[in-house]
Amino acid sequence: MSISSLRWRAPSALIAAGAAAAAVLVPAAPAGAVTGTAEISPEQAGYTATAAQFKTITATVYLRNPGQYSGEVASFGDSVQLWSSGLVVTLGVTAPTTPYGHYTPYATIYDRSTHQVIASNPNAVFCDFDDNCYTIDDYFQTPDTLQLSIDYAPANGQLTMTVAGAVDYFRSDYTVSPQSFSQARVGTEFGGSPWDNSYPHTPPAQFTKAAAYNNVALTTYSGHTATLWSWWTHHKLLANTGQQSSADWVAVPNDLSSGGASFSTYFVPQSAQSPGQPAAP
Repeated sequence: MSISSLRWRAPSALIAAGAAAAAVLVPAAPAGAVTGTAEISPEQAGYTATAAQFKTITATVYLRNPGQYSGEVASFGDSVQLWSSGLVVTLGVTAPTTPYGHYTPYATIYDRSTHQVIASNPNAVFCDFDDNCYTIDDYFQTPDTLQLSIDYAPANGQLTMTVAGAVDYFRSDYTVSPQSFSQARVGTEFGGSPWDNSYPHTPPAQFTKAAAYNNVALTTYSGHTATLWSWWTHHKLLANTGQQSSADWVAVPNDLSSGGASFSTYFVPQSAQSPGQPAAP
């Protein structure tokens, strides 16, 4: 079996399992789904799942034209993340909001305590679906729909991080010491790291969609796969720079849909800037 067929079979099975889980859920949060209080991130808007050990997180995102957000931010991106007490694993794409900006994939592993980079794009390659792989830098262009996936193997510490588009995919892998990834995140990023609040931003005139995420699926160490609605706890992530200005709120997610597998993020307008937490449309 080819490497590319293996690459697609595993995520496809994961998404199918997540979709199957979503199919039995009703539009409102089902019995057993736990909703936690919203959490503040200095640079990411989306969702986080806690209260379980997560070995896999997968989501799909449609690449929007980054140039349409030049009035709000200089760059932004989409990512999935796994957090343990010692490490933060991030996988995503980032794009400048210049005309004809493109999305560059990245995989970064941080020390959670020091915020130092342990590995950046380790063993990274781009591959097409004929198994032709190369190590030069490449990027994804709009329009495209990407699948972002982090997979951790508790048995041997292997991390496999992939961003797959319509015609090729980015893959990075790294081996870590035994970890308990107790938090999984997905959403829109604006900073240079999970702790960065130094980026400039300008609120738009009204709530403006930044990104839409679908097929969000999580798998625990025990092998249970579901969407964000499950027995673990899910929280909204609200991006707020905390700079004590009149425009600290950057972006927020709307409520979950599609059985907990879908949501969108929105830039927060000036009219919604207040000490209280804004609600997306």
